[in-house]
Amino acid sequence: MSSTNNCVDCNTIIRGSWFFRSSRLKCNTCAKTICAKCANNQALIPYTPDNNEKPTALQKSSIECYCKPCYQSISTLDYGSAYDVIEPAADDEDDNENTNTTTLLWVHGGGGCRRMFHPHAKLLSKKGYRSILIDLPGHGTLVDTKLTLDECVDTVRSILHKECTSSQKIVYIGGSLGAYIGFYIFEKLNTKFSGAVLIDCGQNVGPDCSLKARLGIWFLRKLSTKMSNKALMAAMLGTVKKSKADYHLVETTFGAGYFFQQGGAQCDCMHTVAPATIIPSLNFPILFFNGSEDYRDSEDRWLSLCNHKELSSLKVYEGGDHFFCHDSRFVHDMLDRIDRFTQAVLSHSADVN
Repeated sequence: MSSTNNCVDCNTIIRGSWFFRSSRLKCNTCAKTICAKCANNQALIPYTPDNNEKPTALQKSSIECYCKPCYQSISTLDYGSAYDVIEPAADDEDDNENTNTTTLLWVHGGGGCRRMFHPHAKLLSKKGYRSILIDLPGHGTLVDTKLTLDECVDTVRSILHKECTSSQKIVYIGGSLGAYIGFYIFEKLNTKFSGAVLIDCGQNVGPDCSLKARLGIWFLRKLSTKMSNKALMAAMLGTVKKSKADYHLVETTFGAGYFFQQGGAQCDCMHTVAPATIIPSLNFPILFFNGSEDYRDSEDRWLSLCNHKELSSLKVYEGGDHFFCHDSRFVHDMLDRIDRFTQAVLSHSADVN
């Protein structure tokens, strides 16, 4: 006995039977029929303010699948825009000079979205900082936009044109993929930025990288192109449980959803960028952050190539891994360092002018 249905999202005809029910799934909210491909790419852990954010409390069974409208409604990501602007809080805790003329541009890591750094930007808003958090092409609300390095440049250029004036100082903050792509963005939009904070990019994965790094890129490409977002999220839960990361994990990551539909393109972008050829051409300082347990064969080299050596620096968090920026042991120190770095950049700019 068999029957057919159409997936409510992609309209694919789903032929199912009692023996092959796995190809026909139901949205966890509205119970409409969805195909396995749509269901497994539109998966997340529903977020509520009382979610237990401890990695040990997160279970694979918590991952639920949805049709596209329900997925977008339940996700912590706002699908009404491709970027968020967080203005300085009205009740600033600190009265930092010039923060009202400074914008922090936050760029997330691979497979994530602009929710990744939302809690961090909210905390810095209390110090008077304005933040813009963007979705990279191929991610979040731009998941259907082709991910290329030039498309990333166009996305950043367009948002800065809309949201920033020529007199504003812009500090770029990128994590992992957002950091590696950042080098290419700097090369194309060098004069737009007064400084950069680059997180989790201590490993050279560019065209001149080591054999070990090449194997890592190859393995990441295999995983991201062969596995669904749901499967990758389940695998990541296992990795996170071995980590100390505990800071807003559901709100920023698992509750927003994963976006590895263009995983191969993510690998291509990272493997194309050669930081060692770009860093010496940059006219602004860079603050690097890494975890001691992460891969980082080139962090000292990146720092040594910076032009503004008096303002550029590297902070390695002992015991931190690739997820250290969501580790409550380090978050507040990291944000304090970003604050001090930005103030030093602004002071230097004022002295030069």
